[in-house]
Amino acid sequence: MVYEAMKKSMAPLRIYSQEAEALDRELKVYSAEIELLYDELDAMFKERFISTAEDMGLTVYEELFGPERSDFSVEERRRMLTLRTNLGEGDFTLSGIGKALESLGLSYVISELPELESLNISAVTEDYSQAEQAFIESEVSKIIPLHLEFQITFNTMTWEQIDAEDRTFGEIDSLNLSWHELDTRTE
Repeated sequence: MVYEAMKKSMAPLRIYSQEAEALDRELKVYSAEIELLYDELDAMFKERFISTAEDMGLTVYEELFGPERSDFSVEERRRMLTLRTNLGEGDFTLSGIGKALESLGLSYVISELPELESLNISAVTEDYSQAEQAFIESEVSKIIPLHLEFQITFNTMTWEQIDAEDRTFGEIDSLNLSWHELDTRTE
């Protein structure tokens, strides 16, 4: 395609005729390289927008907020990035906080404690690595309004599970765990 356009543009010069094989090869080499540039430009344009990005573009956007999220599908990565980039200064309501948590790929339950100006965010249904938990905790601390205290727990034991252990306070105390360690037990 580029070769034909170049040949047509150069025709008035009459130096790229059929008899000038070396000049014709030169034109073919130039056109092949220009086509490679066009292909790269097309890919760059596609990767520039979240709605059309499939690889490098998603990674670049994700790294603005934290690590690459290649463990999710392309569609889910786009959805999370769209949520994240559309957060505004009016999104510090409960629904806005929920939108922000979804943008992190977090499955959660929020318990509000208005009398204490506090939130309890429980991650549910998924196992998160220590690195993922640290990332999520860091990002949540940027999202929650400063006047609210919050706690985030990951796959911790429910009160029903703790009660089912049928331990006395003394037995639990003898474990010598901090409050944080008690709150974040998984078994």
